[in-house]
Amino acid sequence: MTFVNRFLFALLFCAFFAFIPASAQSRTDVEGHIRDEHGSALTGAAVQLFAEGSLLSRYATVSNAEGRFVIERVPAGRYDMMVSFLGFGTIRMSISVTTDIMAPVHVVLSTQAVQHDEVVVSIGRATPHLSPVTLSNISGAELARQPDMKDLPVHLARQPSITFYSENGNAIGYSTLRMRGFGQRRLAVAINGIPQNDPEEFNVFWINFFDIQGAVQDIQIQRGAGSSVYGPTAIGGAINIRAMPYKPDFEASVHVGGGAFATRRFSGEINSGLLNDRYVAYGRLSRLLSDGYRDWSWTEFWRFFGGITRYGDRSTLTLQAYGGPQKDGLAYAGIPKAANEGEIDDGFGGTIDRKYNFSALTRDVESFHQPHIELHHTFDINSSLQFSQTAFGVQGKGYFDFGGTFRSADYLRLPESTVSGAARAEPLFVSLPSASVLFRAYLDQWQVGWMPKITQTNSKATSTVGAEFRLHRSLRWGRIQEADGLPANLVGADHDVRVYSFRGEKAIASVYMSHLNRISDLWAVQADVQLTYRQYRVWDEAFIGTQFSKPYYFANPRIGITFRPEQSWSGFASLALAHREPRMKSLYDGEEAGAGFEPLFNMDAQGNLDMDKPFIKPERLIDLELGTRWSGEKFRASANVFVMDFQDEIVPSGGLDQYGVPRTGNADRTRHIGLEMEGAVRLAPGLDLAGNATISRNRFISFAEFVTLPDFSTTEIDRASNPIAGFPATSGNMRLDYSKKGFSASIMSSLVGTQYVDNGEGENASGLPQEDLKLEAYMLVDASISYLFSSTGKFAGLKLGLDLNNVLNDEVLTYGNVSFGATQFFPAATRHAFFSARYTLK
Repeated sequence: MTFVNRFLFALLFCAFFAFIPASAQSRTDVEGHIRDEHGSALTGAAVQLFAEGSLLSRYATVSNAEGRFVIERVPAGRYDMMVSFLGFGTIRMSISVTTDIMAPVHVVLSTQAVQHDEVVVSIGRATPHLSPVTLSNISGAELARQPDMKDLPVHLARQPSITFYSENGNAIGYSTLRMRGFGQRRLAVAINGIPQNDPEEFNVFWINFFDIQGAVQDIQIQRGAGSSVYGPTAIGGAINIRAMPYKPDFEASVHVGGGAFATRRFSGEINSGLLNDRYVAYGRLSRLLSDGYRDWSWTEFWRFFGGITRYGDRSTLTLQAYGGPQKDGLAYAGIPKAANEGEIDDGFGGTIDRKYNFSALTRDVESFHQPHIELHHTFDINSSLQFSQTAFGVQGKGYFDFGGTFRSADYLRLPESTVSGAARAEPLFVSLPSASVLFRAYLDQWQVGWMPKITQTNSKATSTVGAEFRLHRSLRWGRIQEADGLPANLVGADHDVRVYSFRGEKAIASVYMSHLNRISDLWAVQADVQLTYRQYRVWDEAFIGTQFSKPYYFANPRIGITFRPEQSWSGFASLALAHREPRMKSLYDGEEAGAGFEPLFNMDAQGNLDMDKPFIKPERLIDLELGTRWSGEKFRASANVFVMDFQDEIVPSGGLDQYGVPRTGNADRTRHIGLEMEGAVRLAPGLDLAGNATISRNRFISFAEFVTLPDFSTTEIDRASNPIAGFPATSGNMRLDYSKKGFSASIMSSLVGTQYVDNGEGENASGLPQEDLKLEAYMLVDASISYLFSSTGKFAGLKLGLDLNNVLNDEVLTYGNVSFGATQFFPAATRHAFFSARYTLK
C-alpha cells in the first residue's frame, strides 16, 4: 500500500466517523476521595455507578494511591453509587449528575463488617497495602503518556528492577526484558490471565503483540517467586496485562504518526458504547512499519484487536481475538564492543560500525502470524460466591529464512559427492566457499486451554480455588530453501528435503488454592499453593526416530502476612518455595539433529536413556520478601528487600544456538539479595516526580563451569563468589511529569549498572582481564510532549504528540553475551523523534 493510499484510508476512516451522530447529552466528571475513619487514604477502593434502579454497572474505577477517583464524562442524570473495599463496609448512595461542575464526593469507609460485600478479587492480581506481595502498577493513562511506537518492554522497564534491550536498536521488533536480572523465560507473563510464555521454550515474544498497548487498561508487575498461579512458575516475577477495552460510551479514533528510521503508524479503533443496555463491541486495526535503526532491521506489522462483551444481571461474557501477520528483517546478532566507538575491519575487506547487522549480508527474514482467541465468563452465584472461567486458543505459523553457510555438509545432509572426508565437519563457507545457502526454519504450533476458578468473599476473607488445563503441540522442520552450488534436488519447497523434522508437545494440569484473611485490624494473612503436572513429549523425529516423554510434578507454596492492612502505612513479609522445569531445548535440541544432537539424559546400566536423570535439572528457589508501603494525598513510597536462594539455578553457561539464544546449565547454589525502592510525590498542582532504584548482589555460591580455551580444549573453572552473567547490580528510573489543561510534558531517565557477559567477572578462561567481557553502566533520557485541544474548540478531539528518544544522543550498548566464542553487544539507537496525531470522536 502506497503512502497516498494509506493517507486516503485514514481520511476515509475519519470521514466515516464524522457521519456517525454524536450524543448531544451533557457530560460531567464525577470525582472524589475515599478515606478510612481515621482519615487515611484508601488505595484500590472500588467505585461503581449504576443507572438508578439498575443492577448493571455502567461506570467503574478504583481509587489511586492518594485515595482519589475520577469517572470521566458521565451523562447527566441520577445514579446509584457504590464504594467498597475489602475488610471495610460498603457505602451506597444516590447522586445527581448535572451539567454544572460537581463538588467532589467524599466517602469515609469504616471497618464495620457488613452483609453482601461486593469486592471481587481477581486471581493473579494483588492489592496494595493488603496483599503481601512486592508489586508495581501501570495504569492505562500512564501507558498513554509513554513514547509511542515502542515495544511493551520499553514501558515496563520504567518500573523497579526491570531492564530491556532491543535487537533492532529502536525498540520495534524483537525486544527482550529482564526483571531482577532474570531473563523473560523465567518470568510469568499473562494477558487477561492467559499465559504468554511459550510452553516449550518459555520465551515471551513481545513482537507478536506489538501495539496491544492501545487496548490495555492496566498492567500489574509482581516481583519475586510464586507470583503466578497460571502458566510457568514465576522465578523473577510475574507481569499481568489487562486488555479489556470495553467502555459504556461510543468512541472512535484515528491515530497516525511518523518519525525517524521511516517509522510510521496508521491505526483506527471504534468502541460501540453500551447497546441495548447489554452489549459493548470494540475493534482496532493498525498498520505499523519501520526501517529500524540497525542495518536490515525493518518491520512490517498488521495488528488487530476485536471483541464483544455481554453484561447480564449476574454474569459477564467476553469473546475477543487479537494478533496480526508480521514480516521483519532479523537482527539477532550483535556487534563487537569496539564497533560502538567507531568503524572496525570485519576481516573480509569490509567494515563494522554500531549499525552493523550480520544478517543483512544474507537478508535474513521472518514471516509469522500468531492470532489469539479468548472467551471469558463470570457468574455471580450469590452475593459472596463467584464462578469464572477462561478458554483460549492460539495458533502460530511462520518461518525464519537465514544464511546457512555457517552449517557443515554433515548438518545439511549433503551427499559425499558435494563435500567429502574431514571437510564435511567444516562450515560450508570453508569446505565449499562457492556455495550460498538460504536455510528455512519452519514452525507450526497451536495451544488450547481452560482455566476455571471459584471465589468466595466476605467482609474479612477471600478464598479461591482454581485449575489450569493446557495442551500445546508443535511441528518444527528445516530445509535448504534457496541455494547456489548445491544439487537442485535438495533445494526448495518442490523437493521438500528436510534437514530436521520433529514434533513436540507440552501438557499441563494444575490446581491452586489461595486464602486471604484479615484476622484483625492489624494483621492479614495470605496462603497460596499450586500443585502442577507438566509433561514434555517429543515424537515423529524424521531421521533416527527420537522419541521420549518427561513428566514433572511440583508443589509451589507461598505464605505471607501484612501488618496494618489497607492503611496508609503498612508492611508485609512473604516466603515462597518455587520449582521450575528446564525448557524443552535443554532436554532435546531437535533443530540440531543434523549435527548429531541426541536427548540430553544420562544413560542407565543397560545403555538406555534414563528419563529420570536429564543433564539439566529443575531449579528450586526459596524466596523471602520484606517490604513496606506508605501513601498520602500527595505522595507514595515503598521499599522492600529480597533474598532469593537457589539450588540448581538455570544460568547462562556459554554459547548460543542458531537463533542467538543463550545455552544454559545448572549452578549448584546461587543467591540473589537486593533492595528495591519506589516513590512518587506531587511537587505542585500538575507537577509530579516519580522514581525507583534497585541495589542487588547476584552471586554463585557453588558452581564449576566448563569453558573453552583458545586452543579449543576445555577446562573446569570454579565460579564461586563470581557475579552471574547478565545481572546488573544497580538500576533505576526517574520521571518528571507536568500537565496543565490540555498540555502535558514528561522527561524520563533510566540507569542500568555494570553487567558481565559471562560468568568470569570480566576475566577470560586464562584468568586475565578482558575488556569486552564487561558491559559498562549506561543512562538513557527520553522526553515526550503532547497537547489535547479543548473539547469546546474547533479542533475538539485532536491530540498532537512528539516523542524525543535518547535526548542526549548517547551511543550506548544495552546488553551483551557470548556467541560462538566471541562477545557481541546490542546498541541503542541514537537520538530519534516520532510525531503523532490522534483524532477522537465521542
